[in-house]
Amino acid sequence: MISNLYSHYGSRLTTGTSEHLYDALLQDEALAPFFANVDMDNLREHMADFIGSVTGGPKIYEGRPMDKAHEGFAITPYHFQRVALHLHKALITAGISAAHAEAILAEIAQLRGAIVNQSD
Repeated sequence: MISNLYSHYGSRLTTGTSEHLYDALLQDEALAPFFANVDMDNLREHMADFIGSVTGGPKIYEGRPMDKAHEGFAITPYHFQRVALHLHKALITAGISAAHAEAILAEIAQLRGAIVNQSD
């Protein structure tokens, strides 16, 4: 099901979701500090490319592997869950169906072990 979502939704799925996601993350007091001194335009582009690559789009994501991209940040299960909640809201706001949003979240949840690097 997830492998054809890119062609179904197009840029709503990639750019739209990325924009909504980072707008929310930057407003979240628990998560905003992770993005201090980060090139947000570049990060938004990486996220859009990443979402496209996991939903059947072109494999143009050129970011570092997830464990390397997140090392040096004290990311706990709590932080991961908060990002997942914001991602779900961003997907829905971008016009992605609830069922497709859940499928995307399930795919991304598989990366939890590479992203979470500290206990609560």
